[in-house]
Amino acid sequence: MKTYNQIAKQTIPILVFLFFTSTGFAEVEKQAVFEPVHWAYSSFFGTGWYKVDDARSVFVLRTPIRQTLRKSSLEGTGSERLGIEIRYPLTVGLHDIEDLGGIIDNDNFATATFAPGIELEIPINERWYLRTLAHVGWGSDLRNDDSAWIYYAGIKSRYIFPAEKYQWSLLNGLFYAGYTPDEGRSDHLAVAQIGAELRQPLSRATIRGEPVDLHWTIMYSFLGNELHFNLPDGTFEPIEDQIEFGLQMSFRSRPFKIWFLDVHRIGLGYKFSPDGQFTAITFSMNSWFRK
Repeated sequence: MKTYNQIAKQTIPILVFLFFTSTGFAEVEKQAVFEPVHWAYSSFFGTGWYKVDDARSVFVLRTPIRQTLRKSSLEGTGSERLGIEIRYPLTVGLHDIEDLGGIIDNDNFATATFAPGIELEIPINERWYLRTLAHVGWGSDLRNDDSAWIYYAGIKSRYIFPAEKYQWSLLNGLFYAGYTPDEGRSDHLAVAQIGAELRQPLSRATIRGEPVDLHWTIMYSFLGNELHFNLPDGTFEPIEDQIEFGLQMSFRSRPFKIWFLDVHRIGLGYKFSPDGQFTAITFSMNSWFRK
């Protein structure tokens, strides 16, 4: 027959394991249900109107201010010339959150972020270009002065297939974004993208006598860390991937001129998650490779 000490040695470790396991499960469930996507990601996602079911609606405006220090090129000797750009994206977000079953009150608030960064364009050959980026900045919720440090980095690839008229490009990207608030938990997000772009020259359409091109884009994005959005019934909706269709217009020989900005393209995009819970309409003033 087992003594008390023998029974205790067997049962206490089991009880301790069950306690910490159940506590961990409770903590994971609490984080998944009560922590909505942070506003700091608005600087990374860019200009557009984003909507998740009936729980949240966000309008984001990001200024595409950039300073080109040197353009990339391939020299006659075959050696590449690195392109360097400094970017100054100022982002303003208007957030509308519906009543989430007592978790978050129905409220509107505005945010502002500034995350300058550097982007390098690397020509591998005449058809294959890489682009790296790194941004660090700071943002604030203008309603209650909550603030956070914001950062994101990544690498893009564009390969142009040989063609006589219609130009196809293969697009790929890897990104990492995150934030560290003054109070609360830090978070991060990893994104992998693959897509294609078609440039369609218009033979008859012109604007003030200048020929115009259309650019059709399709993009699939996989989120390495799911974004969880609280819903009014107390549940949460995880977003793990999304699809985007885009259409842009450009002059064939030069960029548009808007005030002091050189705008290479103007266009709209439509993003959605496969389950239909997440939708977005985006506005672009550059190609996917340069935005």
